[in-house]
Amino acid sequence: MSTISTFSGFTMARLGIMASQKALEVTGNNISNINTPGYTRQALDQRALYIGGADRYASQFDVRVGAGTLTTGVSQLRDPYLDIRFRNENANVGFYSSKVNVLDQLSSIFDEVGKGEEDNGVIEAQLSRLLESLQSMNTEHAGDQSYDAIVRQTAKSLVSYFNTYANKLETLANDTQKEFREGLGEVNNILDSIRNLNESIKKAEISSGALSESQRKEGMIGERGQQALELRDERNQLIDKLSAYLPIDVKYSDEPIGAGMTVEKLTITLSGRSDVVLVDGIYGGHLSIQQTQKLDQNGQPVTGAGGKPVMEEDPYLRLEISALYDKRGEKIRDGKPGDTPVQLNDQDLVSGSLQATREMLTKNGEFSSTIEVDQMDPKAATKRGIPYYQKVLDALANKIAKIFNEANTTDKDGKPVTNTDITGAGVLFSKSGDGDDPTGITAKNISISHSWSHEQVHIIQTRDPANNHLTTANDNIAHLISLMQQDFEFKPSDIYTPAVGALKSDAVYFKGSFHGMLGYVNGVLGEDTKSSGEVLDNYAQMAEDLDLSRDSVSGVDLNDEALNMMQFQKSYSAACRLLTTLDEILDKLINGTGLAGR
Repeated sequence: MSTISTFSGFTMARLGIMASQKALEVTGNNISNINTPGYTRQALDQRALYIGGADRYASQFDVRVGAGTLTTGVSQLRDPYLDIRFRNENANVGFYSSKVNVLDQLSSIFDEVGKGEEDNGVIEAQLSRLLESLQSMNTEHAGDQSYDAIVRQTAKSLVSYFNTYANKLETLANDTQKEFREGLGEVNNILDSIRNLNESIKKAEISSGALSESQRKEGMIGERGQQALELRDERNQLIDKLSAYLPIDVKYSDEPIGAGMTVEKLTITLSGRSDVVLVDGIYGGHLSIQQTQKLDQNGQPVTGAGGKPVMEEDPYLRLEISALYDKRGEKIRDGKPGDTPVQLNDQDLVSGSLQATREMLTKNGEFSSTIEVDQMDPKAATKRGIPYYQKVLDALANKIAKIFNEANTTDKDGKPVTNTDITGAGVLFSKSGDGDDPTGITAKNISISHSWSHEQVHIIQTRDPANNHLTTANDNIAHLISLMQQDFEFKPSDIYTPAVGALKSDAVYFKGSFHGMLGYVNGVLGEDTKSSGEVLDNYAQMAEDLDLSRDSVSGVDLNDEALNMMQFQKSYSAACRLLTTLDEILDKLINGTGLAGR
């Protein structure tokens, strides 16, 4: 039969009081941070205290009791699985959010109906006015210079709209590229901050007593339990933010620091590419746009003085991750992942806002080259960014100019009109209002030709070379009217030749009238915007649900904390009562036992 220990009961009560008091402090900290963004709910870690072993000659009836509780530290209530799932979905949200943002801006530029009159858009309405002015000239006023001026003024308004649209697209491209570069800078700032926080957390763990591998496996966290939890909260917020820009994988491992001791190390890699390391403990990298060797029209490398390669920023804005450095500029040890720069391609970046913005800046859709499809992205021909919409607008402007110029410079047999001084034949549209050069016309530079604007050229009445300028025939005007309603084939090679390589395909991507081409462009844009918006809504809902699930685990709930506060207050009171009871027992044993009969 065991005997009562003099002080073990007091120690047990004292440890209970201390544990309850510390638990109340943790509860108070949770309550005070209930509105702190990114704060993770904390809990006191406790374990039963076991000391010594059985005496060699101990009685079999000596019942051993535990020695109380120990507070081993404070931990966070966090589910790593939910973190992984949320960050994966957040990368998809970032991708489609950036894509939809650019598509919405494109839609505002191409919003024909919204800016037009009744059911017609701006350019569509102006094309209709041009047709009406030609019909008016055809029916009553063939050869009337005042009506030629009306047609010219209508055409001038049309080219002005083309110029305006092209300038808006160029401004959008410049703004989007600025946003892309700012995003790169933000990512690099995040990587630097995570790297620096890793170092601060590592120092906190070392100062609190680093653990051996066996101790860490047992769940111990250090002599004084200093895990820098608030710094970890800040780091987790940054990782969540980073996941919107890039698809990432986050890994925690034990890093030896000598004498059999380890500290926790965080490593961030590109999702699906464990060899592409963004952060490795106290080392971090930077993202930048690749520098590639400049190529000539034939795809041959351009060299400078002394045969030195001429480098330029990659025209496709492909990225590269630098070697890893600590905040003092010391490079990670050679032979470890991250010791050399790594160039990234489209297959490496399948999600994240950076990739979406990059695609909207570089993808040409049906105008893609062999290099873009065969060497970079097999799906490039189905991805349409700002360059695609610039090119289809150029194609429409170029086709209108080409058709009108041919009709006003050739006869019915397709031969050039020679008696231009008599007939007034000549190009109606040029690439500059200061000249009559019709080559290389785009939506940005299309203009009324210098000769037409100065009435040296006018719309010829007939395509019959036998007739002179005094004829009352109007077959050419009728021909122009029919051309306005005729279907044409649009192919990439009509207006575009890749700077390097060749077009992957020169198939007809649209066949129809000028009005139909406008409808086609708006239809493609509308469908892409709609489908991307629907995908964004789905991913956003999934990310929101996962974030709510995370919050149910990691967030502070006032009701739970109120219950904990009551529980720990009662356990504190009970431990104090135990101490009082033990004191009374010992007092009775020492001062009140064996006194009878005295």
